[in-house]
Amino acid sequence: MEVQQIRNFVHRVSQDAALRSELAAHPDAVIASEGFSPRVTRVITRLVPHLTLENEEKQGPSFWWYYNW
Repeated sequence: MEVQQIRNFVHRVSQDAALRSELAAHPDAVIASEGFSPRVTRVITRLVPHLTLENEEKQGPSFWWYYNW
């Protein structure tokens, strides 16, 4: 169930620009309003920098592909 909560939240953030900007501005408030368990809260808190990254498309997937080689 916790994994599904994380997946649902990540999906919502990826689809909703308003939620993403609110998460970037006030991560603690957004996470608290979701009512996550402490364990899920820790995971989501660690994901916030990745979820709010705006220029991901500019960097492209090739960066990670070649970085690991």
